[in-house]
Amino acid sequence: MMTTIKTNITDAEEIFCFYKLGKEGSFMTSLIDTIFKGDDNNQAKIAKGYPELVEVITRYGNERGYWKDLVNRWNKEYPLLKLYA
Repeated sequence: MMTTIKTNITDAEEIFCFYKLGKEGSFMTSLIDTIFKGDDNNQAKIAKGYPELVEVITRYGNERGYWKDLVNRWNKEYPLLKLYA
């Protein structure tokens, strides 16, 4: 069995993309929903355990062009699981 190595997508970005596709597990789905709903104080608390995931969600909400770039990188890595910006 050949193993492929992701080079352009972080683990947290991968989790977030699976979430956006509706294919992430119930724990991560609930966690991401909680991060979206949380205020800055609660997001900071969650970031102590999941800093990369909170960063991805923060960038998704605040950084112009980040989601489009992530979708492009995702679609190159996973052409059978298309995301759309």
